[in-house]
Amino acid sequence: MPSHGSLVKLGGGMAGKRNGTGGSGGEWKQFGKQVGELREVAGLSAHDLVMREVCEASELRRVEEGSPVPRHLAEYLDRKLNAQGSLVNAWARSTLNTHLESGARPHELDSSVSSLREFHPGALPTTVQTHAYATALRRAWGRAGGRSTTGWNSTASLRVVVNEAAVRTPVGGTKVMREQLSRLISSMRGGGLCLQVIPAVVAEHPCPMGPFRLLSLGPVYTVAHLVSPCGDGQLISAPQEARAFADLFEDLRGEALPVSESLDLLVHIADSLKPQEAHKAITSGDEERALAVLSTPRAAHR
Repeated sequence: MPSHGSLVKLGGGMAGKRNGTGGSGGEWKQFGKQVGELREVAGLSAHDLVMREVCEASELRRVEEGSPVPRHLAEYLDRKLNAQGSLVNAWARSTLNTHLESGARPHELDSSVSSLREFHPGALPTTVQTHAYATALRRAWGRAGGRSTTGWNSTASLRVVVNEAAVRTPVGGTKVMREQLSRLISSMRGGGLCLQVIPAVVAEHPCPMGPFRLLSLGPVYTVAHLVSPCGDGQLISAPQEARAFADLFEDLRGEALPVSESLDLLVHIADSLKPQEAHKAITSGDEERALAVLSTPRAAHR
């Protein structure tokens, strides 16, 4: 099991700050310099790289002068300059180091990631919560305020693993939970969400610890976020520690039901939460037998 490592700045370090190459401004100046060098090697002018939907020549000049860059522009420049991922990695390093130096909240990185992996043992993650579910959860935890639903950056892939208790506990009552499950089912069927459930019958759980997240910014830049019920939690950027959490996530996936069986389980639980009148309306007269089937817990299949 990974230990709780510390925050580590990637590249540069404190020495970089002393010689003027570090700091958030220095990070983006280094990135802009790399863009300019690649453009010159390719024999292209700023106007050659202009695409109306992506960037103007003036924006590209600002990039080369050291202005921060959004992810989509870094990916576009990487393709156009045939950088083979090196510019995306440089962008990821600059983004992450700027974030660490600013002391920003871990969740503020979500909009920059290319993929997000989350494990939550007892509740659903904020990225997929409905407003009603989030409100009921905060109330259950005795917090009137706190962080609300963060939403999901739909340009990033999202893979979630939860314990069975997270999808069976009727947070906020049956109506709130049924709407929450319906949101999950819809996202799994057509929204790109990959959610897997670890059955309650698993004897040796790979992760008795609390929730954690893995945020991937570039091909070689992934950080772990240890989620705390109080506060923002801890961001782990040391590569070896982040890899340990990535391995742990794969162990959790191995113990979980496949995505298709997890979806079947969610549908079954959502159906069991429908009002009795709804069940009677779809039966052919044998209401008692139908309700007995719906109330029987689904057997967990490995």
